[in-house]
Amino acid sequence: MDCPYAKKSYNKSVSIKPLWGHSRVKLVDRYIIRQLFGPFLFFLFVFAGIIWLNQALKIVDVVIENGQPGIVFVELSMYLLPRVIESVFPVAAFASALFLTNRLYAESEYVVLMAAGQTPLDFAKPFFSFGIISFVAVSILAHFITPVSNNAFQLRQHEIRQEYLSQLVKEGAFISPQKGITFYFGLVHSDGLLEDILIREINEQGRQVIHSAPTGRIVDTDTDTKLVLINGTLQQYDLETRLLNVVQFDSFSYDLSQFSKNIGTRIKGTAETITPKLPWRISGTGRDTQLRAIDAQSRLVKALFSLVMPLLGAAILFSGNFSRSGFFYRISFAVMLLFGLNTLRGAAESYVEKIPDHAFMLYSPVLLGVSIIIALIVITAKGWNRLNIFRLISGKRAQA
Repeated sequence: MDCPYAKKSYNKSVSIKPLWGHSRVKLVDRYIIRQLFGPFLFFLFVFAGIIWLNQALKIVDVVIENGQPGIVFVELSMYLLPRVIESVFPVAAFASALFLTNRLYAESEYVVLMAAGQTPLDFAKPFFSFGIISFVAVSILAHFITPVSNNAFQLRQHEIRQEYLSQLVKEGAFISPQKGITFYFGLVHSDGLLEDILIREINEQGRQVIHSAPTGRIVDTDTDTKLVLINGTLQQYDLETRLLNVVQFDSFSYDLSQFSKNIGTRIKGTAETITPKLPWRISGTGRDTQLRAIDAQSRLVKALFSLVMPLLGAAILFSGNFSRSGFFYRISFAVMLLFGLNTLRGAAESYVEKIPDHAFMLYSPVLLGVSIIIALIVITAKGWNRLNIFRLISGKRAQA
């Protein structure tokens, strides 16, 4: 007799899904990439702000000396932003990778991911994806946006230098555009009227001529620019006779076009030219072509540097064992490595400028960074014990 409470057995096959599926890998990758953007934008804002402020202070002197309004300072400062962002982009990407990896360790998220079956190579994929994003962004900046902004910056400065009248006519200041000539204007009205005008000239023989007038105006013509003095006096002192000659006049025209700066036609530099218009071949060409080609390839190196930096920052932290005391020494080593690779990049560029036939040295910092990343990932996957050099040496001696 069958018991009604007996359990019935079913011959049914059950398929067990793997704990670490492909969809979950993609989900974790997207999670890590999203978490990277917050620290990256923070570090980018801080680093770019420091460098931008340092360079903007130099613009203040240019704007003040040329009598330009504040809007010109804002305009020139905006032209500096692409160059600043391009220079700090790899550093911000590296710092954000360090910050996030340290946080994943501190909050035990990295330990959970490893326990769930994620390999070091899987963990490196989102940082490599973020590096690709950085590579594309820096490539657009370095090859196109930064050269265009540099060109606009230099063009605007060229225009400011040619505005010599704004440098001459300054209220309540003694201005010397050339040796032996001094201008002074007591008041400058918005309608162009000038008051309390004084012009002092000293020639090579030491003879002084002073023009003074209570009022005056600047008059532009098709050929030149003149300062018209009204109801003034001309005083000339003769050193030989020691006599002061004074001549009164109703109006007197003083030529100001002689103080215009003969700057000439501006020539665009390499930093102001987009990469497609630059030569690429370095060896076997003229010196000018070599320098332009080195600049073009240096832009590519900078973009590749941005590709490597996020993964390098993460690999340095997750390559070692977990430490309850934190990762101060690893972070310090990462920062020193970053400065070392940046220094090597500048040294490689200087070296190639001297020896253009060794153009491959431009890419040595990137290759070194990739080699370090591969070594760290292999160490993480194999473990430090299996890669212990001393054990390998002792094993070979035992076999011998």
